[in-house]
Amino acid sequence: MALVKPDWIFLDLDNTLWDFEANAEEALGELFHRHHLHVRSSFKVHEFIATYKEINAAYWKRYERGEIDKDLLRTGRFTDTFIKMGLPQEEHPENVWQEYLDICPVMTRLVPWAMGFLEMLKPHCNIAIITNGFAKTQKLKIQHSGIEPFVNFMITSEEAGLAKPDPRIFHLALSKAQIPGSRALYIGDTLDTDVRGALEAQIPVIWLNHTGSPVPSDVASHACYVGGFSSLVEIGTFLNDSLEGV
Repeated sequence: MALVKPDWIFLDLDNTLWDFEANAEEALGELFHRHHLHVRSSFKVHEFIATYKEINAAYWKRYERGEIDKDLLRTGRFTDTFIKMGLPQEEHPENVWQEYLDICPVMTRLVPWAMGFLEMLKPHCNIAIITNGFAKTQKLKIQHSGIEPFVNFMITSEEAGLAKPDPRIFHLALSKAQIPGSRALYIGDTLDTDVRGALEAQIPVIWLNHTGSPVPSDVASHACYVGGFSSLVEIGTFLNDSLEGV
C-alpha cells in the first residue's frame, strides 16, 4: 500500500525494540549456574535454555488465549522445564520464577539500531508501544534500557485485559492517541500476533521479519500491509525514502 505519513507509530516491544531473546538467554544462563543445575541434571546450559524457551512459548500461547492466568504462566513454565530435565520436585529451585523476573527485565540489550530508530522517529511523530506482557515487567524494560523517554504511552496486555492479536487492543491504542487507523503505522516482529492483529484492526503494518520468512499470500495482499524488512535499519531507510518529512 502507499504509505501516508503517520501521526503515530505503534511499536511492539519484545524483539522489536528490546532484545528479548538475548536478554532472556543471559538471565536463564545466570539462573542455571546460580542453582547448579549442571550438577543436578545432565542438561547443559544451552539445553536448559532451549527447553525453557519451547515450554515458555507454549505457555504464552495459552495465556494469550485466556486459558491460564499470569501466576500459572510465571511458575508453570519453570516447573515443566525442571520436570523435563528430570529433577525431582524437592530439587526444584524455590521461587526461581521470581528470580527470573528480578533479573531479566533490567537487562538492557536492544535490537540492533533500536535507539537510532527511535531517535530518527521522535522529532516527526508520536510513539507508543503495544505489548503482550505484564505491566511491571514491561515498564522495567523500557526504563532500564533507555527507551522510556521516546514513548508517549505504552499499553500492556495485562492492563488492557486484551492480548494481541485481538484487534481491540489496537483499537484501544487508537482511542488513546485519538486518531483513526489510517493515521497510524504499526511495526512488530511476530506474524500472528503483531502483523495479523494490526491488519485486522485496519492499521498499516510493517513486519520486522528477522528471519526472512515467506509472507503469506493473505498478508501480502491485504490493503494495510506495507511490507516486510529484516532490520530496523532497513525500516528506517524505507521510511526516510517513503515519507516526506520523516
